[in-house]
Amino acid sequence: MQKPLTFLLACVVVSMVFFGVSTRSAAALDLDPGFDPNFILTDGDILDAEAMPYDRLVNFLRSKGTLADLRTVDIDGVPKTAAEIIWRVSRSYRVNPKYLIALIQKEQSLVEDPAPSQGRLDWAAGYGVCDSCSKDDPSIQDFKGFANQIEWAAKQHREKYLMQLLTNGLTIGGQGAGKTVIIDGLAVTPVNNATAMLYSYTPHLHGNLTLWRIWKRWFTVAYPDGTVARGEPSGTYYLIRYGEKRPFASATVAASRTDVTKAVVVTDSELTSYPEGPTIKFAPYALLRDPSGRIYLLTTANRRHIANMEAFRKFGFNAEEVEEVEAADLIAYPDGPKITVDTTFPQGVLMKTADAAGVWYVEDGIRSPLVDAIYLKLYFVGRRIRIVTNPELATYATTSAYLLHDGELVKVASSPTVYVVESGALRPIPSGEIFESVGWKWMNVVTVRDGVLGLHAMGASFEPQPLHAELAAETL
Repeated sequence: MQKPLTFLLACVVVSMVFFGVSTRSAAALDLDPGFDPNFILTDGDILDAEAMPYDRLVNFLRSKGTLADLRTVDIDGVPKTAAEIIWRVSRSYRVNPKYLIALIQKEQSLVEDPAPSQGRLDWAAGYGVCDSCSKDDPSIQDFKGFANQIEWAAKQHREKYLMQLLTNGLTIGGQGAGKTVIIDGLAVTPVNNATAMLYSYTPHLHGNLTLWRIWKRWFTVAYPDGTVARGEPSGTYYLIRYGEKRPFASATVAASRTDVTKAVVVTDSELTSYPEGPTIKFAPYALLRDPSGRIYLLTTANRRHIANMEAFRKFGFNAEEVEEVEAADLIAYPDGPKITVDTTFPQGVLMKTADAAGVWYVEDGIRSPLVDAIYLKLYFVGRRIRIVTNPELATYATTSAYLLHDGELVKVASSPTVYVVESGALRPIPSGEIFESVGWKWMNVVTVRDGVLGLHAMGASFEPQPLHAELAAETL
């Protein structure tokens, strides 16, 4: 909770390093997995005023409790809804409305309280009251009231903490990016201004852990499998798969394996909720040799052991292109079928006959029809189509039609419904608000023919769910 500047020296306990103070590890403090005391939120999580439009703010508050329509007096004496006050303050001080509502939930559980008391509303953001201070103190009554609390909390972050950090590198509480202090016995070194501001406002771990839990529960979405996400501000690309985030070793590797223009932009702090899986280090069709001497061909989906050098030579692989790797480097790629001398087209090939328009994708002696040219534009740009005779094409067994890849956003011209593909099934997205809240972009929606959608099973409607639903709201 925050005291005004005139009371900081008397009431706010600032964590400092003294001789004889023993420090503990994060593990010893039994902090949540994924919680990094040095990096709680990004700067944008606090200062990006454009992160949540007004209508989404209202709908979010209505989905959680009663604040959206609860009326109270603003600082100008005019009654307004709590949502209107939060929005006004967000615009005035250029503070993220998501942060303001997470803050008042952390301090007074207001967002999820179905009937908040006047006392909780009066000290909504905990501004002006330290943990051991009396709310009846005459010197803090100017900060009492819902609108005053939101106003002063935003002002403290934008006009005081941020200005102090930009000017001196430290807040009045002694917090700054790269400055190590002791918080509840733990050595903490904030990596950014946001984390320094959080410890300045709430100088203990428990309160910031509570804020982090709220943020993860509210704003970290369980993205569909196959989603490519770009963390900000790091710029790291990840593949979301099986509840993990699997980082690409570089933007170049990401671009070789997926269309990075369709990546969902997510703050790095939101992605901390995902356990990190093995790094994806190599481009498709790389040749890799593990410490045991086994050589693998990486495809777009898996790793395929080349059974022997006879098979290696049959497909024209070049020994000079084989890269030595550790076993751990291969973990990110599931095992695929072994490549033997009897394998045909392990890297896949496009085929058609001269007298027919249809194109087939052939791999391992099995052909899948591409029922629409859209597949060539989406997944086979630059790939040559081999012209074969009808008898040659007939030698390959036929399987089901080629499907849209996981993570693709699609619709048909005759309907406004947009679907996201997950595990080969179409999941309808119920509204434009949900679509935008996830971070998807309308320009990435692909319009396909009805027949393309008809090839896919229909899955459950996509409703954004928190990644860790078990993180229940904490009531202070």
